[in-house]
Amino acid sequence: MRRIRRVYFCYVSLFSFLLIGYLCLSGCKNPFKTRHSPHPIVSEGTWETPARPEIVIQNLLYAYNEKIIGNFIQCLCDSFVFSAPEDSIDATNQGRVDLFANWDRSVEISITTNVFNTFRQYPDSLDSVLSIHATPPVPDEKGDTLAILYRDYELLIFNLKSTSTDTIKGTATFYMHQTSLNWWSIYFWSDVPAIPGKDDWGDFKAKFRQ
Repeated sequence: MRRIRRVYFCYVSLFSFLLIGYLCLSGCKNPFKTRHSPHPIVSEGTWETPARPEIVIQNLLYAYNEKIIGNFIQCLCDSFVFSAPEDSIDATNQGRVDLFANWDRSVEISITTNVFNTFRQYPDSLDSVLSIHATPPVPDEKGDTLAILYRDYELLIFNLKSTSTDTIKGTATFYMHQTSLNWWSIYFWSDVPAIPGKDDWGDFKAKFRQ
């Protein structure tokens, strides 16, 4: 009887050993294998971790000039809203009440995607260059978790076939707050033209709203 128990115990032990060995080989990772760091959220173009409000504007500028929508999206927070008061009034007078209405993050992303895709689709016909500069008379307002940055901009649209250039100038006000990971992002973006009645960035973007 004792001999039978010993034989049985040996079989059980051998089966358990083989089962554990199989599970280790098939399901466990090699503890000595080199570990790879997680891939960064942004992996193309020019982008820097937005540890300061000014870096957000820098990232937005590069994203627009390089036509990389993923980098552009990183500049906007989930509650983002865009507003262009003068443009909205003009659109309402022209019977386009909806053109600037409910312009939230999803609308901004959709519009900017259309802009980038259009320029990438016709590289021999269209090109654009955006420049953004601090507005000297108006200082930025920066706190621990909130900031307001005032920026003059110039957006040049080149028609390469007709060699014509459209110049769009205005002032953008970027309202930002600090989010997770201590990153900064834009939650409100207001836009006005440099010259009343002339096109601004908002007018340009509205042409791509569907």
